[in-house]
Amino acid sequence: MKQVELVNGDLRFPALMAGSGEPVILLHGFPDTYENWAVQINALAAAGYTAIAPALRGYAPSCQSGSGDYSVYAGVDDLMVFAAQLGGRVHLIGHDWGAAVGYLACAQSPETFCSFSALAIPPLRRIPQALLKVPEQVLLSGYMQFFQLPVAPEAWLKRGDLSGVDTLWRRWSPDWDPGLYLDNAKHTLAEPGVIKAALGWYRAMFKLWKKDQRKALSWLGQDIATPTQILIGENDGCMSPKLLEHTLVESDFSGGVELQMIANAGHFLHLEQPEVINDHLLRLLNNTRCD
Repeated sequence: MKQVELVNGDLRFPALMAGSGEPVILLHGFPDTYENWAVQINALAAAGYTAIAPALRGYAPSCQSGSGDYSVYAGVDDLMVFAAQLGGRVHLIGHDWGAAVGYLACAQSPETFCSFSALAIPPLRRIPQALLKVPEQVLLSGYMQFFQLPVAPEAWLKRGDLSGVDTLWRRWSPDWDPGLYLDNAKHTLAEPGVIKAALGWYRAMFKLWKKDQRKALSWLGQDIATPTQILIGENDGCMSPKLLEHTLVESDFSGGVELQMIANAGHFLHLEQPEVINDHLLRLLNNTRCD
């Protein structure tokens, strides 16, 4: 495994890369780091794929937007540039924000993605209606509203030794000791400007007066023609598994969709149950070759 860089304009995204073969892009979420994909990268490389996991926009000083643009539209743009740099046709694996970007990218440019694995995030298209039927999610998502405030969220996350980050990890994946994974995430989030940028992803969500944000949200209504699997931890304390009853509609996925509920796992399911997750990832990859 080696450290590399992907580039979009003047932004330089650090990444981990290993293997040779069809490219697989792995996108992390919040509050996490690209370095925590290491187990998946090694497994994919051993199976004959080129696995590359870049930092999300803002998660390193070198890829922080001078304009402060951390919209999902910008995230999709970064992903499309990465895919072009890797040959134009790729597999995609996304967790948390990485999965959200993946849903939108696959809806907007299905010809680019040979397969898509979404971890911890149910289909986005029907989330607004689902919230009316799963009121517990409104409570679980309270942090999103808190993150809209100025200054206070940064202070809460940074207090002590980033104890706010500890709180989120342990709340979202209960009954699990994250150990080194949490240390890795906190190391990334402690870099200059990263916490502000990470919060910028949330603060961009409700800026509906911005043309790019409205355009990205319009993609939610489009069919997903990329073969897709959704992996959800049964004990996810961030996104309620009950949302799937109202968001997973097979007709929204013309390329096919399957759901896997992962026992003894929460929000960070790929770190909690890596062997189980890797088996699911490789099964889809092997059944959806890019050639």
